[in-house]
Amino acid sequence: MNCQTLLKDGAPAVRLMGAGGDTVTVLLRGAQVVSWVDASGVERLYCSPASPLNGPQAVRGGVPVIFPQFSDRGPLLRHGFARMRVWTLQPQEAFAPEPRISLQLRNAVGDDPLWPHACTCTLTVSLLPDGLRMALAIANTGTTAFPFQAALHTYFAVGDVAQAVLNGVWPEGESLFLRDPIDRIFSAVPGPLELKSPGGSLLLEHTGFPDVVVWNPGPEAVIGDLPPGGYREFVCVEPAAVCQPVHLEPGAQWEGVTLISHNRAQSALDRKI
Repeated sequence: MNCQTLLKDGAPAVRLMGAGGDTVTVLLRGAQVVSWVDASGVERLYCSPASPLNGPQAVRGGVPVIFPQFSDRGPLLRHGFARMRVWTLQPQEAFAPEPRISLQLRNAVGDDPLWPHACTCTLTVSLLPDGLRMALAIANTGTTAFPFQAALHTYFAVGDVAQAVLNGVWPEGESLFLRDPIDRIFSAVPGPLELKSPGGSLLLEHTGFPDVVVWNPGPEAVIGDLPPGGYREFVCVEPAAVCQPVHLEPGAQWEGVTLISHNRAQSALDRKI
């Protein structure tokens, strides 16, 4: 059995274990990944120690699921309702090729008066020999089409953001140095991306998500659930569908996938995600 349910700091969660000793922990609220420890024992994600996992507020860190609205680009709660609701853990596949778990959220017409659409959201998290795969699927289960935005708002643990560099977002091939505050949406980024930092090097690939959001608040920002100096320890690099909302017809399904690889990163370029 490679999956166990538990309370993580008082919050219901599920932990998936890989054959190499790697683990990923996902909260039931929001289907939010809050820890990914690779086989060498390195925690690859940042989660703010000032942000309670079982509190009423959104958790700052890990991988919040952004749906159906990005930030304040619409009438809903900032970043949408998906990260605030409790998802349901689905039965494990008996013959899955790698350790994986799926969580599901069903939204009915009337659940949110500002977004009266029926849909099913499914997040599938898989541990690979050299990385982590996350797939977000949205199915329109209603009778009318709807637009949405989505993102996997990934907080990477970088050790010192002033020494972090992101490659692959500029079409000219220039490196993006992350020493300064940044809050930017890069549109139509095919990837792959490479994130280099004192925390290690990661290869980031995505399909379905056309855009990439990069965020770090810098030293001047005052954020209540981020400790002083906490901004140094992370950068958010998130695959997203933001610039052009996705329009989903009744009965249709959309999927966005991200693959984060470490160590033998170049091998992932030859693998379909």
